[in-house]
Amino acid sequence: MKVSEMLPPEQQSQYILLEQTDKNYEVLYGWKPGTILKRISIWYGSNGLGRHLKQAYFVPANSDSKNYQIAWNDHVKEITGQLELDI
Repeated sequence: MKVSEMLPPEQQSQYILLEQTDKNYEVLYGWKPGTILKRISIWYGSNGLGRHLKQAYFVPANSDSKNYQIAWNDHVKEITGQLELDI
């Protein structure tokens, strides 16, 4: 990740890791479904896999780790603080 692609702390929003059919995040990074993550980079394009798919660098929200990892936008959900209703 280039320094210019890193978000300043005030723009780093929190996300929750969603349940996945595979266990790659857990096996590779130790992130279980429900882990709160902090997005520390801009969203990157998907290299032609689909216009709606993007990826960004994340770290666990409660960590000051420099060990950031990539997650796809359809594997995480932004925490907005708004109530959601399933109708």
